Amino acid sequence: MSEVVQGSDQTLRPLGLGEVLDRAVTLCVKNFVPLALIFIIYAIPYAVVQHLATRDFAQLLATFQGAITAQSGKAGGADPAALGHALSSGSINGWYPLLIVLVFFVGPLPAAALIQACAAAYFKRPTTLASAYRVALGRWLPLIGINVLYLGAGLILYVLVVLLAIAIILGLVFLTAALHAVGVALAVLIGAAVVLAGVAFFVVAALAIQISYFTCVLEGAGTIVAFAQGLRRVFFGVGLARSLLVGVAFFAIGIGIGLVALLGQSIIVGLSHSTVAGTIYATIVRIATAAFTTAFIAIFYYDLRVREDGLDLELAADAARGAIVPVTT
Repeated sequence: MSEVVQGSDQTLRPLGLGEVLDRAVTLCVKNFVPLALIFIIYAIPYAVVQHLATRDFAQLLATFQGAITAQSGKAGGADPAALGHALSSGSINGWYPLLIVLVFFVGPLPAAALIQACAAAYFKRPTTLASAYRVALGRWLPLIGINVLYLGAGLILYVLVVLLAIAIILGLVFLTAALHAVGVALAVLIGAAVVLAGVAFFVVAALAIQISYFTCVLEGAGTIVAFAQGLRRVFFGVGLARSLLVGVAFFAIGIGIGLVALLGQSIIVGLSHSTVAGTIYATIVRIATAAFTTAFIAIFYYDLRVREDGLDLELAADAARGAIVPVTT
């Protein structure tokens, strides 16, 4: 159990989506500096490795673009052989494995520290970089285990989805051939429904990973328990409806931030002709995004705990008895 608060349950109650967003923004703005300092320790080496890993790829794209430009002015258009030579001139360097290690194995450490800091800030408890990482170190290995479980589940799900997609495509082809125009209309409707269902599942599954992380860090749960609790809390009961609503908002916010980051980085690189400047901008955006998204999921996590586990009532009862109320149980 990583944080305690005395009688501070007044912030816990069921929240609407607007309130979740409002509290997340407030929490992030008021505590941005400590949250940013926690994440910047990871963000800077990640940015350096990412820049080195993608440097050759950027050069490859530039070479390919140059070949297209040069060939397009010639009669007959671009020469496939010249384009193939431009592609073969680039190579993927050895920094990619290190980038994967940073994301999969090191990434859970700053994520856990941010989770701890956001939970403490939400209950108006002081936190420091050292205390946040001290808790994070204790949960680091279980979080890596959660990554492994979700990766394994994702691979199994991928195989099942491919098989299901093949079956659906064959069924739609048969339906179209049998019913002609009506079959085409039904095929379009069924296809659209399948795509929407897939997007909804992806959104909820992404939240399940986050909730598993929060469960592991804030409740001290082990890998398997946190994995199971994350799935249970978002896929069953009231959590499913809430996860769909919050997940769509979270997904839309993520797309907006991603577009702004991509556009800004493109403009900076175009004006400065420096990929380093673009990397610095992207790192700043990544730090701000990590602080906000962690705050957002923290509010959502406690909202789920209130709705599904009656956490607000539990803390109020403990506070009425004058007990030290655990935030994380």
